[in-house]
Amino acid sequence: MITTTLRIDEETYNELVKLAQKEERSINSQLIYILKKYLENTKNNSKEKSNV
Repeated sequence: MITTTLRIDEETYNELVKLAQKEERSINSQLIYILKKYLENTKNNSKEKSNV
């Protein structure tokens, strides 16, 4: 695993904290979850477009 420093504006951070709390995740776990879902969706959308 790679450790990184991520800079996020306060408003976005606060929204992420609320979402993480709602889904019972740490802020770190929530960010990883969101990024993985985004990458998965992007990959799936690419496949769909290439099949058209």
